Amino acid sequence: MWIPPIGLRRIVIDPLIFLFALASVLISPILFLGGLIADAVTGGSPWRFLRMTRLYVMFMAAEVIGLVWALILWVASGFGYAMRRPRFVRANYRLLSWWLRVMSREVRAALGLQFVIPVLERIEGPVIVFSRHAGPGDSIFIASVLLDHFDRYPRIVGKKELEFSPLFDVLGHRLPMRFIRPHPKRREVALDAVRDASSHLADRDAFVLFPEGGNFTPKRRAHLIERFEADGRTADAAYAASLRNVLAPHPSGPLAAMAASPNASVVFVAHTGTEDLITVPIIWRGIPFGRKIHVNYWHVPRATIPASDRERIVWLNEQWAAVDRWIGEHRVTDTAGGAP
Repeated sequence: MWIPPIGLRRIVIDPLIFLFALASVLISPILFLGGLIADAVTGGSPWRFLRMTRLYVMFMAAEVIGLVWALILWVASGFGYAMRRPRFVRANYRLLSWWLRVMSREVRAALGLQFVIPVLERIEGPVIVFSRHAGPGDSIFIASVLLDHFDRYPRIVGKKELEFSPLFDVLGHRLPMRFIRPHPKRREVALDAVRDASSHLADRDAFVLFPEGGNFTPKRRAHLIERFEADGRTADAAYAASLRNVLAPHPSGPLAAMAASPNASVVFVAHTGTEDLITVPIIWRGIPFGRKIHVNYWHVPRATIPASDRERIVWLNEQWAAVDRWIGEHRVTDTAGGAP
């Protein structure tokens, strides 16, 4: 998917999207009426159209408020001159935190989701977060948890498609985040982005990486196993086949992050409840889902992480197998949206 250059986005596309978002908010009564009529015509018991209309209007309103806020910060920083100074970095993180809280609340309300998160222990020093990837919005969800529960400043290497949100695009380029287009032939570019975003982590920083490289689906799992077998990597194929709920991790990214931030400890995040939300029709039919998203995490202190890359790959695979087992034990099978 083609993403316009950043100059074109800032000068032309972002202002147009801002005007479109503002117009959507202004005509929201008409949109809500249309959603109500659509639900009435189609049966309307779960109020799907009305729920999604609310989510759309709130997203547009958050974009309008957030972009105005971001513009004020840009002017206050000397038209961007002082934007990298600590107080403006903190101000941009506060804006990101506000946007994430608003969108997290609206998504939970519109889709009927509840998050079950354990009491989070206090972790000192910088951390690297390795999270499983399943369902829409993982990057946003993890960033929200880090800001609201861990009181951390997240650094993320996300897909270029995230730049379609003007506010997330603007904040992502002000903060230590990187946007890439994953491709097997551009792996070194992705690793450079990982090294850049994970280096020089401060005590309140948390670098987020999804070692699987993409959302888990049974088709992707089968394809990965077949590729390992075709390449003669029988041990890797056997390991990938032993994982039932996650894809085998790509070790290059985690190794690069740990090498770039040698003083950071590691947090593994497992969550379940969204893995069956893999197509638009499935998501639409399931609204509201009425399900709980179970989340778990565990902390690995820096001193216990193996030193060599070979040992770290074995350790990563063991930890990822633990993620897989936890998901298998807590996976939701009796949701309103249907069994995964």
